[in-house]
Amino acid sequence: MSWRGPIAACALVLGATASSAQSFATQLQLPCLTAPEAEALITAVLPETIEALAASCAPQLPPGALLRDAQTRIVPRYRSEAEAVWPSAQRAVSRVVGADASALLGNSVARPVIAALLAPAIVKQIQPGECLAYDRIIALAEPLPPRNLAGLMVSIWQLTDARRKPGDKRPAITICPRAA
Repeated sequence: MSWRGPIAACALVLGATASSAQSFATQLQLPCLTAPEAEALITAVLPETIEALAASCAPQLPPGALLRDAQTRIVPRYRSEAEAVWPSAQRAVSRVVGADASALLGNSVARPVIAALLAPAIVKQIQPGECLAYDRIIALAEPLPPRNLAGLMVSIWQLTDARRKPGDKRPAITICPRAA
């Protein structure tokens, strides 16, 4: 077993939150994810991410905010979709972590474990003053299928990547450029 898989897995878990993950990703040249792969991965971790966001933002939100009641109003629907899309997300994670570590992703606890690791890393980047905006985004996306929210997030991720200048720090995981 090579060390590439476990290091890539750590980089995936840490995402853009740690400079060490970024340096590992640079040294390892982790593969980019296609937009559909990124959407599947985001959809797979949305329930835990919304739960973490709700817990983190609760003190800043008014009583009627959707995130205050996310556990009953939206998380069950997002969890159902996360389970359905896991096989596609699993392939995306496997491409990043490599064949050596991908065997660990085949059991029934892999998605919740990966989501439980990624969700806090994602939410950690959110500032308390942004909570109302995130609650609004979730509320606006509530009537849409969960994959639409993931698609919006990937589109924003692509726009952010496209605006990076040479020399700017890149996240550990990037989305492959679109074919011209």
